[in-house]
Amino acid sequence: MTYTTRDRINFSGLIIPQTGVLFGVAGEAGKLIGDNYYDTTFQAGNVRFYGRIGAADSLGGVPIRYDLINQEVEVRAGANDIRAAKAPTVRYFVINNRLGGSSQFINVREFRGEADGLVGFFEYITAGKLSLLQRHSITVKRANYNPALNVGTKDDELVKKREWFVVKNRQALKFSPSKKTLLELMADQQPAIEAFLKDKKPDLKKENGLAEVFTYYNSL
Repeated sequence: MTYTTRDRINFSGLIIPQTGVLFGVAGEAGKLIGDNYYDTTFQAGNVRFYGRIGAADSLGGVPIRYDLINQEVEVRAGANDIRAAKAPTVRYFVINNRLGGSSQFINVREFRGEADGLVGFFEYITAGKLSLLQRHSITVKRANYNPALNVGTKDDELVKKREWFVVKNRQALKFSPSKKTLLELMADQQPAIEAFLKDKKPDLKKENGLAEVFTYYNSL
């Protein structure tokens, strides 16, 4: 600030140092918002490993949850005993979900194509000659607080993300759901798929609607 401005503030009783910098209270620190799990609660499930864990290569009926950031399967072995199995050691796992059913996750290493270079798991939505899979991950939305203008947020936020993949002959292909992409994928049954989309009008933006189309295609 200018000397004139500083002198006027000093005259009012608030002393500004010669540097022209006025220090204040830093305020509340930022937080990390969100969680890094597919489901924060432990659910009963089964885990199959690539190798053996002790005398067995699998665990059955154990409480597990899926850590999306670290791509690990956590197993609750006791009240204060949680053990983590990293993705490269797990072939697949099946976990109960809150809808009363179960969700199956298979290691991306079981597929080729655009699965190459990925780490973690695909969730099976429908299986068949053309399978529908979903990959869950997390991105971090960083804080953008500007102290000079007092705008923005101090908090980092975990944002859950999902991507769609289709698999044929173990080749994984990422795709964006739309009528056009579905007709291209299912070109060998295009008339039937066109009629199904026109008659049933499934919501292709929702998992259930997309699963209906793949289930129908695989039944032809």
